[in-house]
Amino acid sequence: MAVSSMVFRWRTHVGALVGVAGGVSALYLVQLRNYLLFHSLAELGSILIAAVVFLITWNAREELDRSFLVVLGVSYLFVAGVDLLHVLAYKGMGVFPDTGPNLPTQLWVLGRYLEAGSLLAAGIVGLVVGERDDLEWTGERLFVLVTGYAAVVGFGLGSIFVVDWFPQMYVEGSGLTRAKIGSEYVVIALFAASLGLLYSQRETFNRRIFQFLAGSILLTMGAEVAFTVYIDVYGLSNAIGHLLKFASFYLIYLSVVKVGIKEPQKTLYRTLAQREAEARKFKKAADYSGHAVLITDREGTIQYVNDAWEAMTGYSAVDARGRNPKLLKSGEHDEPFYDELWSTILAGDVWEGEIVNERRDGDRYVIHQTIAPIFAEDGAIQNFVAIHDDITDQKAYQRQLETDLHQSVTQLQVLARVLRHNIRNEMNVIAGNAEMIHERSDDTNNDDIASMAARIVDASDQLLAQTDKQREIVQLLSTPPTATTLELPAVVDEIVSQLEQQYPQADVTVDIPADLELRTLPELEQAITEVVENAIVHTREGTPAVAISARSREQTVEIRVEDDGPGIPVAERQIIAGDAEIDALLHSNGLGLWLVDHIVTKAGGTIRFEDADSRGSVVTLVVPRNRTMADRHDPSQVTASR
Repeated sequence: MAVSSMVFRWRTHVGALVGVAGGVSALYLVQLRNYLLFHSLAELGSILIAAVVFLITWNAREELDRSFLVVLGVSYLFVAGVDLLHVLAYKGMGVFPDTGPNLPTQLWVLGRYLEAGSLLAAGIVGLVVGERDDLEWTGERLFVLVTGYAAVVGFGLGSIFVVDWFPQMYVEGSGLTRAKIGSEYVVIALFAASLGLLYSQRETFNRRIFQFLAGSILLTMGAEVAFTVYIDVYGLSNAIGHLLKFASFYLIYLSVVKVGIKEPQKTLYRTLAQREAEARKFKKAADYSGHAVLITDREGTIQYVNDAWEAMTGYSAVDARGRNPKLLKSGEHDEPFYDELWSTILAGDVWEGEIVNERRDGDRYVIHQTIAPIFAEDGAIQNFVAIHDDITDQKAYQRQLETDLHQSVTQLQVLARVLRHNIRNEMNVIAGNAEMIHERSDDTNNDDIASMAARIVDASDQLLAQTDKQREIVQLLSTPPTATTLELPAVVDEIVSQLEQQYPQADVTVDIPADLELRTLPELEQAITEVVENAIVHTREGTPAVAISARSREQTVEIRVEDDGPGIPVAERQIIAGDAEIDALLHSNGLGLWLVDHIVTKAGGTIRFEDADSRGSVVTLVVPRNRTMADRHDPSQVTASR
């Protein structure tokens, strides 16, 4: 395929060269027989090419990717106009019979100055705009360009036809004047400078455009050299100059029209065909993705929807295109909701969330929507693509689960209250009778009965304490989590004050920085109380000694409770660590410790157990300094959400 393309291009180039050579040869033969006809044909051919270059450039200016070509194409309209006057004024044409050969020579020099200056100006414009060349040729810029050329040409023609300021270029009998020869060399210098500018920008041009432009400039420079040495306007040197000029104009045509416009259009058509194929692939992929896809422009106007979106909403692609996604608005969400959505995506970020929409038939449905911006090459947001997933059934099922769950929690709360009430009533009866037995055993001096009665009273007290703990746990599980700010020194001081009243024999010390505060669950106060009280009541011998300390870390706060008691049983530690079944709590006093672990975990922290240096244990509560309570699927939230 590549080889055949190269062969085709080679044949095209050869054909073009053969055509130019044939045209030049025909013109040469004509000049041998009739020079005036030769001159008219050569000049009119160049003028025709220049006019075609202008017309095509003007109509295709938005497709040209180089400002150099735009300036050059516009300039050739005025070059063609001056050259046409040159042809009409030529010796033997009879249009200006009283002027002689000086007038056409003056017009010739004016045309060459204009052509050379235009090439130089085009090169300067190309140098200024640089490689990217994103200059837009608006109507205002084109008006300035055309007006500038008209002013220059008008001034030049006025200096020839009106005020006779233009220097003499040809004297009948003696030939070219010094002004004419000097002007030709100045023109050659201008062409050389334009060639230098063109060469410096060669990397920004299509290789073939650069070659054709450079060849055209070199041929024009050769033509100017020929025009510096002729004596007779019908002479050979003059003819060679016109032939070279014709060839140079043809190369301009090839560079601007064929390579600069026609071939890019072919490339554009191929690109459009490729993009169309890619669009078909995208549509196929979008339709098979299982997701509803919607694409809008930056203002939110719908440009594309896939089949899944049509099926989900009830709107066809024809109905949706050109409209705003507001056609799905259900009224469920307020304006700040949509303002936040738009501010997110216009900032270049991805928005993700749930929206209640309304189908064409008025039926409401819930979608999980992800909206992402699509960026252009310059980094600006060009489009938005939205992916819709219909989660209506999932939301209905979730609501159903929450309603079962809510009923279960309510039933458990009622059951717990009834059970706790019955246990307390019966245990109060048992404890009362045990105390009566204990009192009567004192009268009979029966120590065994007194001992057994005391054990019954102790067991009753422990069971009553367990029912109180159970009430606290149920309360915690059924209360939604809310964060609050705790001033830790004040909280611990209050805890210690209450416990010292209950257990005056205890020795509790506190070491907490005065300014330490954290945002966490208010139930953390209960957790600290449980740990400290647990340390006091389990010290059976001597004076219970408990040390409470706290330290602030970068992201957490560590609350440390150290005692000199018997230590926490291994079984209870294993329950908290998850290494033992929770049934073991029924055979231990670990219900309070389990409550502590649940509170700390709910606050986003952890609990750590260690043995003290001499005897006793150390319990460390590690909690975040700033706990933000996010919505979670938590049974405790069910009541609040309803």
